[in-house]
Amino acid sequence: MIKSQDLLNILPTMILAGMAIILLFIGVIYKKSHRLVILLSILTVLSAIYFLYKNLGKDLYVFGDFVAINTNNTIFSVITLIAVLFSIMASYYYLIKQRINYPEFYPLILFATVGMLVMIQANDLITVFIGLEFMSICFYILTGFFRKKIISNESALKYFFFGAFMTGFLLFGIALIFGSVGSTKYQIIFSDLSVIKQPIFIIGSVLFFTGFFFKIGLFPFHFWVPDVYEGAPTTVTGLMSTSGKIAAVGTLLSFVIRLNVDTYQGLFSIIAVLTILVGNVLALTQSNIKRLLAYSSIGSAGYIFVAVCANTDLAYKGIAFYLLSYVFMQLGAFIIVSIIEKSSTESGQYINVNIEDYKGLSKTNPYLATILTIFMVSLAGIPPLAGFWGKYYIFYAAIKENLITISVIAIVFSVISIYYYLKVVVYMWFYESKSSEVYHIDTYSSLAIFIGAALTFIIGVYPEIFFSFFKTILK
Repeated sequence: MIKSQDLLNILPTMILAGMAIILLFIGVIYKKSHRLVILLSILTVLSAIYFLYKNLGKDLYVFGDFVAINTNNTIFSVITLIAVLFSIMASYYYLIKQRINYPEFYPLILFATVGMLVMIQANDLITVFIGLEFMSICFYILTGFFRKKIISNESALKYFFFGAFMTGFLLFGIALIFGSVGSTKYQIIFSDLSVIKQPIFIIGSVLFFTGFFFKIGLFPFHFWVPDVYEGAPTTVTGLMSTSGKIAAVGTLLSFVIRLNVDTYQGLFSIIAVLTILVGNVLALTQSNIKRLLAYSSIGSAGYIFVAVCANTDLAYKGIAFYLLSYVFMQLGAFIIVSIIEKSSTESGQYINVNIEDYKGLSKTNPYLATILTIFMVSLAGIPPLAGFWGKYYIFYAAIKENLITISVIAIVFSVISIYYYLKVVVYMWFYESKSSEVYHIDTYSSLAIFIGAALTFIIGVYPEIFFSFFKTILK
């Protein structure tokens, strides 16, 4: 029987789901409701963040132990919602410019967010599956939101087929775990440490991990990332590369923390190294900025898994810090790409998304060039910006656990990545402009990139302010 207190504990998820349904009806009833819908969407996400913040410090199970409310889950949920908020703000003018401002866009984002929160707060493998599929279905639709653009439809179809295929691995893994333990609830699964060392359980866990490796974009399940990120609407790409990745990482950590990672450390280490290598090396050859940021996202997933290999409190704090920084710099970069991208409804391809198009941007649009420089320098891990400290905490945690080889490889490729990040910066500041166009920046997008750049700088200069906030993780 569902208790009223249980409903109060998942109030943020209920707010998001309820408003998503209401916004669908508003879009049907009122044809010109774009401004109202985005305003209500922003207020909904802010309300969810507020009520999630009130859950900090709680440690309880609700709905028959299917959902866990604790500080770890809450922090990852808040970071996810921050990414969703920025994505919604950036989408307002972008949808109008691209003439795809259909009313179902914002409810789909809210429904996807509901799936993310269900995943992160899950205390049962079936609940994880439900949340993952709820999020994925919304992402499939959003990826193909350019209904008349072939590349968008192709990306959505590719994402759907690969996603459905990988879901089979995840479900088979859950079935094997259930077969070896007799339950899908975390408390029962990890109550007998001898069971989790059985071959059937290990095989099931690897298959379960495979489904999340796909969502995070880890090698060798990264192949969909560049094509899907390139074909999806740019603000949707930013959403998937941040909130979707954060939700998957947060969900996976809830499972991994309880495991004896030593059993899987060899596998995780190989995957982390190969992901970093593939992401950074292939990014060097890209001429399309969306694909460049896609491979950058793959490399970032590898850095995160370096910390997972360490499996310490400091490592998981480092992951949380890195993901918070990642929201501002990665999503901020995609928002600027969406501003510079031109309307291309009649074209089969996106316009103004090649790195060549950024030449001389500082001369025609100095504000955008300055903000994008901050994001690119931070992504490169150059001090004193937030990206540097995010990587520092991850590598420091790995080195403390004597993972020297992995750490050295990660640091070397992090240095190599500076080339393709600064390549964009050099094009903007040291080349002549190919166009004299001054790009329009709407209020919502301007606010999003300003806040993102400011926090990227503040976190970098004063990391202890935010790091002290995360000291409650994994206590």
